[in-house]
Amino acid sequence: MASLLITEAKCEKLKNNIPLFITTVDVQSAFDVVKHIILMDKLLDQNIPPDLLQLIKGLYTDLESKVKWMGDISDSFNIKQGVRQGGILSTHLYKLYVQDLLEELKNNSIGFQLGNIYIGAPTCADDIALLSSDSSEMQLMLDIIGRYADQHQYNIHPTKTKIVQCNTKEKDNSWVLKGKTIEPTDATTHLGLQRTNKRENEINIDDRIKLARRTKYSLMSSGLHGTNGVDPITGYNIYKTYILPRLLYGLEILPLTKGQIEILEKFHKNTLRHIQSLPQRTATSAIYLLLGAIPIEGELHKRQLSMLYSLLSAKNQTIQDLVQRQSSINFDNPKSFFFCVMETLQLYNLPNIWELQCSLPTKYSWKTLVNLKMSNHWKNILQIDTIQKTSLKYLAINQIKNGKPHISYTTLQPTILDVRKGIIKSRMMTRTYTLQADRHKFSRYEIAPTCQMCNQEPEDLTHMLTTCSALSETRKETFNPIKNLCNKIYWRKEVERDIL
Repeated sequence: MASLLITEAKCEKLKNNIPLFITTVDVQSAFDVVKHIILMDKLLDQNIPPDLLQLIKGLYTDLESKVKWMGDISDSFNIKQGVRQGGILSTHLYKLYVQDLLEELKNNSIGFQLGNIYIGAPTCADDIALLSSDSSEMQLMLDIIGRYADQHQYNIHPTKTKIVQCNTKEKDNSWVLKGKTIEPTDATTHLGLQRTNKRENEINIDDRIKLARRTKYSLMSSGLHGTNGVDPITGYNIYKTYILPRLLYGLEILPLTKGQIEILEKFHKNTLRHIQSLPQRTATSAIYLLLGAIPIEGELHKRQLSMLYSLLSAKNQTIQDLVQRQSSINFDNPKSFFFCVMETLQLYNLPNIWELQCSLPTKYSWKTLVNLKMSNHWKNILQIDTIQKTSLKYLAINQIKNGKPHISYTTLQPTILDVRKGIIKSRMMTRTYTLQADRHKFSRYEIAPTCQMCNQEPEDLTHMLTTCSALSETRKETFNPIKNLCNKIYWRKEVERDIL
């Protein structure tokens, strides 16, 4: 949500044509420099129940540690500072440690405001950002942070603390933090997102694709590599679990254009093709329907709607005020998250923001409703596209269920041979399995279309499956059980008709 506040601040400055200064503060070894005695004082001020206070105090009292170096162990020494890295409470304890700083900025209205809503210091644990529309006010915020750091005995990196200027022509600005000058930069990172004055979306998309590609390559050793690897359904589950979250991290709050979504879509489609070992010429709708997947635009919409639910269900008054203001004022501003999410709600015929505020469903009910509406929407679009393509007439789209893989994948056994069979079936259904008749067309009629096994007829899909004499024995293994089943069904119908 802290990233959303920065996005809405940038949206506001563009709408009103005002400057915006974004500062990201880098605290040196943030979790390791929390003084235990100061932390306990702050816990006392929070009116925490005595039993919980004693429990937390016991976790950080009389701590000792030793250092092992080249087989030798040092004498024990006391630990007077730091919260445990990765501990469940560590993030919350650090928030308490810096809470007074954030409250001081808010109570004195030092920083950026959306109307009368203060969003000058969007923070998540040790990722602190400062927003202001005035360079002098930004200097005041840095002075307060420097003083607070001295009082609480931790250090701030002046060289790693960065300031980005947005929508301003001033180039000679500079700021001072604890005696060291900070010059403006072109980009800074906050909560994993690059914040820049120009091309912010493109830079973040490029970073996300690079990260997703590296993740995909690292997973190839686990079997994510086509015919010799895991089956397509397992491969898709690996993709959804490990790669897709990294590809789309943080992008749901950015106002992406159609062209920018297409860049993500290209990577998405290529990965799904790779998982199914389908060639580049495979129809896009077939790639999704075979796996029960949806386009990347739908995946972004899922994350937008999940973010919206988090905003609507938040107990924080600032968040509630932000939702109320932005949905009322920025409903026509394409740079705002709320404009984008309103369009998404309308696209899937979901209740609007005001209806959801009046009657917010449970999280489970909301997810179920979103998944149902989204599956129906994309299934209809993909099926219409499939019907219009003659190459996909064998796909049997009437048998495909919402969000479920094709039956040719669900019947596969987890063996390399069976995976290869399933991939060949999918290529036949999508008319991308290359036969002699296809080579004849691709070569501009220089290669003969005659079947190389029987030398009797042109080798197309019908010939290979039904009439090729060279495959007759192989065909009997599959066709005879089907024939016997059909005969039984026909015989039963004949008997029923005679009885009637």
